[in-house]
Amino acid sequence: MSERWKQQRRKDQFYKLARERGYRSRSAFKLLQAVNKYHFMKRGDKVVDLGAAPGGWLQVSRQIVGKEGFVLGIDTEPIRGLPWSNVKTLVSDVTDDSLDSTILEQIGSKVNVVLSDISPKISGAWDVDHARQIYLAERSLEMARRTLKRGGSFFSKVFHGPELSAYRDSVTEDFEKVTLVKPPASRKKSSEIYVLAVGFRG
Repeated sequence: MSERWKQQRRKDQFYKLARERGYRSRSAFKLLQAVNKYHFMKRGDKVVDLGAAPGGWLQVSRQIVGKEGFVLGIDTEPIRGLPWSNVKTLVSDVTDDSLDSTILEQIGSKVNVVLSDISPKISGAWDVDHARQIYLAERSLEMARRTLKRGGSFFSKVFHGPELSAYRDSVTEDFEKVTLVKPPASRKKSSEIYVLAVGFRG
């Protein structure tokens, strides 16, 4: 990490807020802001969080679903444990074709919400990074199709670029409404945006 990056992070209001409120990442506010505006997650919901490390979205999800819900976080790296019995984690990869079966076994039923904040390793070549991100978003969408209940919601990170329109069209095939969301906590200079799809047709 460069010293300049560290200085910018220290000035970041959401980084400061995350530390004050005990969230593991500033990105927790992206999910919190999106849910507060669009209300796609509620108390008692069963939630899958793809690319969940370090756990900020798990914390927000548990905050929303309460003790009546269930949250399963999945990442290629182990996630440090959280203090709730209804928050579980798995080490796995969204490209694993058996992951949907594992999710359903762990939760015992289909779920209300699938989240995906997965990012590729950034190469610095914009077209390569965009294509890699769309690929991960497509795999996340496939996972959502196999694990969501009818009427469920899908919230996935993508990068702006030429493949975004086709990806959005693909999502629209399975959901009643699709919206592009840029939460205030997303950095203005960042090319990231989120696709929110609600009303899974099943």
